[in-house]
Amino acid sequence: MEGYYMYKIGDLFIYGANGACKIADIKTENFNRNEKIYYILVPVFDIKETIFVPADNEQLVSKMKKILSPAEIQDLIKTIPDKESIWIENVNLRRETYKKIINTANRDALFSLIKTLYERRKELKLLGKNLSVCDENLLRQAQNIIHSEIAAVLEIPLSEVTLYIENQLHAA
Repeated sequence: MEGYYMYKIGDLFIYGANGACKIADIKTENFNRNEKIYYILVPVFDIKETIFVPADNEQLVSKMKKILSPAEIQDLIKTIPDKESIWIENVNLRRETYKKIINTANRDALFSLIKTLYERRKELKLLGKNLSVCDENLLRQAQNIIHSEIAAVLEIPLSEVTLYIENQLHAA
């Protein structure tokens, strides 16, 4: 049982598309007559949800990415203006590629994705059109991951993250 404790109760992580999560508990659970040790994660900004991650499942545990430091967040925000667009015209390829980015929770790629979809939304608005429902959902998921991490690390309300990022970009 001890060998699984790579992490401890209270540790913060990004867990895939769930965004910032905290380890609420580490305990043995018996699901389907199979007793295992689980990390019990609770999304920081959605305490109604609980995620059970088997401590011996390397693939699932690898989705638990250590949360960034305030300095690392500042550095990432500064890179936003230099991010290249990753727009993909083919709807199916775009959806598949963007879902992979969201599921891996790679922060650089997430910032590129958010910037791309923001810019696309602005272009379409000038034409009197809207971003597709699918693209809006992908944007919302990517923002949830990034915004929940920034809010958790900087201890600011989730609703203030967009303004915080904008202020950081204007100050640069």
